[in-house]
Formats: sequence, structure tokens, C-alpha cells
Amino acid sequence: MNSRTLTARPGRRGFPKSVLLGATVALSAVSSGAYAQTTAPAPAAVAKDPAAAAALLRKPEGYKLQQSPFPDFGYMVPVDEYLKKYSDQPLFRLKTDFPTAKPRQLPEFVQKIDFRKKPLEYLLAVRDYAFDGNLPDWDPFKNSKRGWYHIPWLHPSATGPDAYPPNGGTEGFHGLIKEAGLSPLQLAPGQKGKDGSYSVYAITLVNDMAGYTLGRMWKDPMNPDPKATDARYGGGFPPGTVFAKLLFTDAPQGTDKIPFLENPLQWTAYITENFSTSNKRVVGKVNLLQMDIAVRDVRAEGKDGTGWVFGTFAYNGQVNNPNKFLNLVPVGIMWGNDPENTTNATTPFPPTETKINPDLKQGVIFASAQLPPQHLGWNGRLNGPADLNTTSCLGCHIAAQYPAVTALVPPNAVPAGGPNPPKDGGSKEWMKWFQNVPAATSMDPRVYSTDFSFQVAISLQNFYTMKTNLLQGSYANDYQLDRVPVTRSGRPE
Repeated sequence: MNSRTLTARPGRRGFPKSVLLGATVALSAVSSGAYAQTTAPAPAAVAKDPAAAAALLRKPEGYKLQQSPFPDFGYMVPVDEYLKKYSDQPLFRLKTDFPTAKPRQLPEFVQKIDFRKKPLEYLLAVRDYAFDGNLPDWDPFKNSKRGWYHIPWLHPSATGPDAYPPNGGTEGFHGLIKEAGLSPLQLAPGQKGKDGSYSVYAITLVNDMAGYTLGRMWKDPMNPDPKATDARYGGGFPPGTVFAKLLFTDAPQGTDKIPFLENPLQWTAYITENFSTSNKRVVGKVNLLQMDIAVRDVRAEGKDGTGWVFGTFAYNGQVNNPNKFLNLVPVGIMWGNDPENTTNATTPFPPTETKINPDLKQGVIFASAQLPPQHLGWNGRLNGPADLNTTSCLGCHIAAQYPAVTALVPPNAVPAGGPNPPKDGGSKEWMKWFQNVPAATSMDPRVYSTDFSFQVAISLQNFYTMKTNLLQGSYANDYQLDRVPVTRSGRPE
């Protein structure tokens, strides 16, 4: 996406100078509770009836002071349109009341299940832990069982000539952030695609362990501390951390057919018309496609692991479970990148069968009758349907850092999905992305690790871009390293 100036008006988020210069004062006022926001949808009639509005204010679920210093979302229909047309839909609120003390209790599955001996049981236990109290709305404010939180500063679009994704940022119904595009045939033979490509949107919840670390990072909302996720400074997400991410897509449309997305779990979202060529946002439907989990587990540390366990589920509506979230079928689990395995092989798009590589020892794929055909990652490593067939879950996330000086994917990993594997696959340079980098360790020691979280890396980049614009100047440190865009479109030439 090219840099652009947006008009400051309802439904769009931009950084005109007048807005930016006032933002510092506004953030200070918000953190002290001087500003207000609607925390529950109001009937449309309230907007026209002063008496009804006054009555609503007296109710506990009415208009309340905003205590968070972070914006909730970046893109939404105008207020009057929401009240008149969409007040039956949720209004996303960012939950950032992070724990100030490190939680003492590890999740039960971490204590009881060995992911190497019982990988499927472990993965299903993580799913159940993430679902407990968060369904059906995926709203941590409604969870009375345990604390879950959001990552702040994902609301704006990335800016600059290489910004990715184009016209991104979170929307206001469910807090979905635009993440990636889908290549033609990536999901199934009947997915031909559309002009500008289909999009993938996602929303992540993090548990109290992760929330504690994010609280340390954002203790001062105007001066986040990147050391909080870097082991060299005593940082990093503690054991027992859980990330749980739901991924949705606007596919299929028109005459396209994707059998496993029939009987969909759908959300209303404020999305771009397509991934790459339109900046116009519209209210549309998105279908649950995938669920990703990441667990910080000390048993995954050492030569054959990273300290993290990653897992993926693929949606299959044909399972036809009454609870549609349980139509998410396990794809696999991985704790290491099998760095000794350099065979260069991929499954071309469209996938017609899930090919398991028996030579991989640091992960497990759960091929089953209920699992739609998967392209998986490079040489059979774990990747979900929304991901590239030339990388892996861990192969991407080891590059999470701030500032970004390492590309998200190895050279020539894209375009993905073709009949032949990448020309550099298995080379010494390529295998840098398939190391077993320890948790909270940067691939490049010159910069901070964001401990396998790209959303944390993006949040920091978004914040510092805003701050530089606010101050109308640059720092000398920014000229010490050559940055790369956080994009899976490949390393810029």
C-alpha cells in the first residue's frame, strides 16, 4: 500500500496533522477517564429521544467512561449508521486491563498432558481451554472464568510504500484485523478467486500469562518497552502463555465453491471489497476458516524445539456439529522446525490430499476423514489453509522482531502454490528460517525479539509510526538499520 492521507471523518481512520497533534493530549485525558465511549449498543430511538438517552445513562450497561488509553478499532461505519442499521451487532471493545502480577497457576493441560506422547489430546485441550468462557462471541469481557486480553495498537493501517497488508487495521464489529490475501486455488479446486483476491481476517485472544507480559510492555502507553519480550533483558512470554486466533475469509463468492466452507460459521464485519486493489470498506459476511494456537511450554525447549508449541485447525462445515466452533478439525501440531531436513518439496495448489512427511520428527499432522485436503507447509511442515505452502508456522514466527530487519519469509518463498518447489528451498540461506530459535530470541541480535508474535511486532511498529508523526521528526536510531516490511509477499528486491 502506498502512503496516503485520510480524511478525519467517521468510519475512516487517518493521521492528519491536526488529529495527530491533538492525540497526545487526548491519550492523556483518556487514561485518566476524561473521555467516554459507548460500551453497549443503544437502540436507534435513543439517538432521537433525550429522555431515553438520560435513562440509558443511569443504567449500568449504558454510557461509561473509557479507561483504556488504546483505541478499540480503526475502521467502522459511521455512528448514526451503526445505531440505525447494525445495533443488533456487537461493537468491539479492546480488553487491556492486563494483570500487574505474574499469574501463579499454569493451564491444567500444560501440567497434565505431554504434547510429544499425546499430541492430539494436547491440541484439543488447548482448544477447549481457549473456548472455555469465550464462546460464542469470542468476547473476553464476557468470560467469567479466567482473564483473556487483546493486543493493542493493531487498529491502524500500516503506512509507507511497502506497507502490508494494504488498507489493513481492525474493524469495529469484532475487532478483525486484515492479515493476508488468498491465492487462486489455495483452498480448494473450486476457489478460482476474484479481482484483487479474497482476504483473510483474524482476531487473537491471549491468556493471563501473556497479558502479564503485555502489561509490562505497555505500562506507559506512550512509551512501550520492547525489552518485555526479549530474553536478554529478562523478558519473554512466561511458560503457560496461550495465544488463540480465529481466522475468517470473505471466500467464497460468485460461482466459487468450497465444500468445507458450506454450513459456515459467519460473522458480520466491516471489510475491504477485496484484498489488494480496493480501499473501500463495506459491511459483509466472513466465514470461519482456521484457528491457530500457540503455547509457551518449557518441555519444548532445547535442541529439538523452540520453547513454543504451535497448532492449527481447519474449518469443515460438513462435520455438521451443532456447535459450529467444533467443526474446526485438527490439522497438526509442531514444536520445532526440523532444521536437519532440507528436502525441497511442496504441495501445489489446489490441495487434493494431505501428504504426510514421515521424516519430520518435531511435529505431527493429524490426517483424518474429517480434515479437508491440506497443502501444509514446506516439505509437509505444519501450516494452515490460509498460510503459504513454502513456509511453516514456526518458520514464519521465528522472524518476529522489532524493528523488522528480517523478512517474514525466506527469499523466493512467494509466489506460493505453483507446481514446482521454491528454487532456493533447502539452501543455507533458506534454512535460516527453519532453525530452532529459542523463545524470546531474535533472529538478528541487533533488534528486539517479540517472542514469536508478529502481532506484537506490528503493534510496536504501528505505535512508533504514529509517535514519529506526532512529533514531526525522526530519530537517529532509525537510520542505523535497513528495515523490511512485515509482509509475507516476500523479500523486496
